[in-house]
Amino acid sequence: MDKAITHFKRLHPARIKLLRVIMVDKDMNEIRVLESHFPEARVLICHFHVIKYLKEMRSKPEFGQISSDDAVQIDACTHKLVYADSDISYETAHFALKGLCERIGNSGFFDYFEKNWHDCQDRWVMHRRADLPHFQNHTNNRLESFFGKLKDGVDGSKSMAECVKTLVAYDRRVENEYRYRLARIGQFVHSGYDEEMANVLRFTTPYVAGKVAEEYAFALDRLETYTFLRDDEDGHILHVDGGKKSYVFRDDDWRCDCEFSVSMRLPCHHVIAFRKSASAEGPVIPWASIDERYVS
Repeated sequence: MDKAITHFKRLHPARIKLLRVIMVDKDMNEIRVLESHFPEARVLICHFHVIKYLKEMRSKPEFGQISSDDAVQIDACTHKLVYADSDISYETAHFALKGLCERIGNSGFFDYFEKNWHDCQDRWVMHRRADLPHFQNHTNNRLESFFGKLKDGVDGSKSMAECVKTLVAYDRRVENEYRYRLARIGQFVHSGYDEEMANVLRFTTPYVAGKVAEEYAFALDRLETYTFLRDDEDGHILHVDGGKKSYVFRDDDWRCDCEFSVSMRLPCHHVIAFRKSASAEGPVIPWASIDERYVS
């Protein structure tokens, strides 16, 4: 793996610095190698594998036998830990797991959790990755799907050269299919979109437009509840209040520090609400804050 990454970095010397998020399953050897090669990126553990692995460890005989009802309660606690949206939520679930394990005589599992998971929350707890551009994907299911399709043409009897040939052929086929979809005549339409959203759909995809549409509708619905205050030191910075939290965005690139804007690289409802209330020039939905990866 170390040699493969070194070769990959050699082929992409400039763009490699843009890497911010790497999604893996729980293999500490792989994580250590990745963190040594990409110190500026955050290595995250796939939520599917976290939940699956904790469930498997919970059922280990060395931790003792427990009833099916108790097992369900432990799984519910670990699920809450994974998807905790704040430190308070995490601590509440953590306290509940500790109490449950002590009550049912399964302290061995809690000790395992403390040793292997509690001190590396940045890798697997939901709210610890809120400020990362993960595009709201918390699993490596796309890669798993890719490998699943490859298994139709690759097995253990093939040589390395044959495996690489199959991989390149599949990648080329997928690229050709994408180019076809990109170049075909016509464009997507949506009867429920107004002119603002129709324009977004024209140069993005239905998936992206759907995400923006949710923010657009929320912005119009909450328009009267937000207050905007321009920063005294930097005139391009605006502070927005009126929701559960306060946020900050800039009017020169329309990037906000809310989770949606940071993780999806798309215009959020805070920015849209401000542009609507301020009657800003141009479209209410700022096209400039739609990341280039989405533009077709």
